[in-house]
Amino acid sequence: MVGKMKAAVMHETNKPLEIEEVPVPELGYDDVLVETKACGICGTDLHIIEGTGYKPKLPHILGHEPAGVVSKLGPGVTKFKVGDRVVPNIFFTCGECFFCRTNRETLCTNFKGALGVGINGGYAQYFRAPSKSLFILPSKIGFKEGSVIADAVVTSVHAVRRRAQVKADDVVVVIGVGGVGQSVIQISKHAGARVYAVARRPQRVEVGSRFGADDVINSSTQDVGKTVNDLTGGNGADIVIDNVGSKETLIQALAAVHRGGRIVMVGETEDTIPLSTFKLCVNELDILGSRSGGRQDTLEAIELVESGVVTPFASDTFPLERINDALDSIRQGKVMGRAVVTME
Repeated sequence: MVGKMKAAVMHETNKPLEIEEVPVPELGYDDVLVETKACGICGTDLHIIEGTGYKPKLPHILGHEPAGVVSKLGPGVTKFKVGDRVVPNIFFTCGECFFCRTNRETLCTNFKGALGVGINGGYAQYFRAPSKSLFILPSKIGFKEGSVIADAVVTSVHAVRRRAQVKADDVVVVIGVGGVGQSVIQISKHAGARVYAVARRPQRVEVGSRFGADDVINSSTQDVGKTVNDLTGGNGADIVIDNVGSKETLIQALAAVHRGGRIVMVGETEDTIPLSTFKLCVNELDILGSRSGGRQDTLEAIELVESGVVTPFASDTFPLERINDALDSIRQGKVMGRAVVTME
């Protein structure tokens, strides 16, 4: 292995990523070097490039949905061997604080950073991760589909099972049917819920149906709140999971959920909540944030994909050299599932 690797590097906001040679990461105690085989592209990456949301120290290597093969072991690593197929949990945590010990690792008091967000990630030939953050990727799962597990599927497991606590016979409205929304639909259906998806584009409406939604509402032509109430005989939704996180979609969620219902916010934007405290209190609404997921969520996400309950939709594939084309395709709404960068 040479001392240099190819990577897509962010040097400035609102500028294309630059393909260049950078040093291969050096390993510390309990670190593992992983040869990247595929890395999904998330909307969060676009936000970072645009200078909103997370702001990593530049230059920075994005990419928080990688999967690959163990290439080298650092001192103290006994859990893996060279050649193992792996997928990471992207939150690098202490494992000792109250939140880590109570399955709330995304709130870690001694948080070390997230792969591809604050720590150099998977838009490169290699990435480094602590061994405790890596999990075996079963051989029946391809690297493209496996990469989507690291964020989209893990985020969905955490949102559906931990935060929303979806159960059989719940009426769940899923706003946004991109990479995360598709997994949210599948996991909610697996729990026995009735699921209504909300999409803005006709192509997305088709995608929502493909992944098992009982009905799909086109928010560009239909009133979301009225349609949900019509579909439920006036009862409204028990739970709304908002994968967009805009002011517009939260207004839709508030119109769709019934009194005493629950709204789980997964999408992250800089919009503020358009809700009076009067309405919040009188209707006894639960509005919960949901951020990625912890190690247990990763284990369950892998199991769900391996068993076929969740089928990640790696719809568009690009070589690393075309990373900027991939980002443009997402911006233009051309990607129906997950765009994935491959290294082969």
